[in-house]
Amino acid sequence: MIRKRSQSAQRGKKALPAPLTLDILRYSHDGRGIASHEGRVVMVANALPGEQVVASIDQAGSKLWQGRSTSLLTVSPERREPECKLYGVCGGCQLQHLDHASQLQVKQQTVDDHLRRNGFKAQTWSEPLLSAPYGYRHRARFHVDKQGQVGFHAEKGNKLIAVSACPVLTPTLQNAYQALVSSAPMLGLVQLELVVDDNGQVGVVVLDGKPVASAEFYHWSASQGWWSTQALNYQAGSTTVTALAGEFTQVNRSVNERMIEQGRQWLQLTATDRVLDLFCGNGNFSLALADGVAASLGLEASHSAITQAIRAAQGRPGVDFEPANLFNADLANLESVQRFEPTVVLIDPPRAGAEALCTALKRLPSVRKILYVSCDPATLARDLHLLDEAKWRIRKIGLIDMFPQTRHIETMVYLEKRVKL
Repeated sequence: MIRKRSQSAQRGKKALPAPLTLDILRYSHDGRGIASHEGRVVMVANALPGEQVVASIDQAGSKLWQGRSTSLLTVSPERREPECKLYGVCGGCQLQHLDHASQLQVKQQTVDDHLRRNGFKAQTWSEPLLSAPYGYRHRARFHVDKQGQVGFHAEKGNKLIAVSACPVLTPTLQNAYQALVSSAPMLGLVQLELVVDDNGQVGVVVLDGKPVASAEFYHWSASQGWWSTQALNYQAGSTTVTALAGEFTQVNRSVNERMIEQGRQWLQLTATDRVLDLFCGNGNFSLALADGVAASLGLEASHSAITQAIRAAQGRPGVDFEPANLFNADLANLESVQRFEPTVVLIDPPRAGAEALCTALKRLPSVRKILYVSCDPATLARDLHLLDEAKWRIRKIGLIDMFPQTRHIETMVYLEKRVKL
């Protein structure tokens, strides 16, 4: 019976189309090329507008096909030779074939398209906060297979791609990773995160693995001088904030500093401002901006991150942090927020955005300025539409080049409440 069912399923499975010669017309929102074939949209990885490519098709729906270019018949001047020999196999990067400046243009156009679909006119963009194109990532999550090989998942599926070097890692993190690959006991581990703080201290945490294997690995990592239970140190303006290995920190440290400084310039904070930092993490933003304001309050679901933020805020009057699940809490009815009466709100949510918070801000009349840092253009556009309906207006918008070579998009938006005349 099993064999018959398998044969029946095999007969019902449609064969994929043969490789196609395609003219690439434009970019998709994730940096792939878009072509048309017999009335269907074809999304092609590693293909740029203006190029003619031969593409293999690996997904074929009734209206949308997806694939990857296997050879280039004409080549765009924007194309670059990828730095990584595993590009197109490893799933970590998607845009190494595109020059850095063009990557930013694609990302800005993606945000503009989402805003336009939500009723916004074309925006006047500030200059992006630029990163070095490679060597920027201070932490990374690695997978381990049953043979003890370490690397990243493939571009498609969960197959592990063994990696000996990764050009987006900082040199210090790359050195630590190579030490791990060459001599660490990895059998029995499934996933781990490796990180380097702003002082060059290496941290590591096993996220999944057998207890005996994890204990053996931690013994080895301690012999390297790596930390697993001690808090790592990061600069946030003039303040040092802390985080344990495995906890969230902005992966691009130099861009993080420029992001904080741009936030300070856009907000033009005064001694009477009261800053409410939503999704505050370990206080990266609010602690950096706390000097020169009347008070600041940070809210975050992670109790560990709040513990780190409170520790960093010791001795600083008017700087407070509290745990709060901001997806479930009614912000406007939180007693701590009502007492605080914020004049400025910082929002730095995960990809799900901050729909409920943006709705609740209608009921906080004391707020005059909002700084929204987004990692997802779709939820950003949705949330900005809600704020626009509540009479908030976009005054500044700009890209944050947090993740060069990848499809991930970070955007900073500054809004002011429209004052009734």
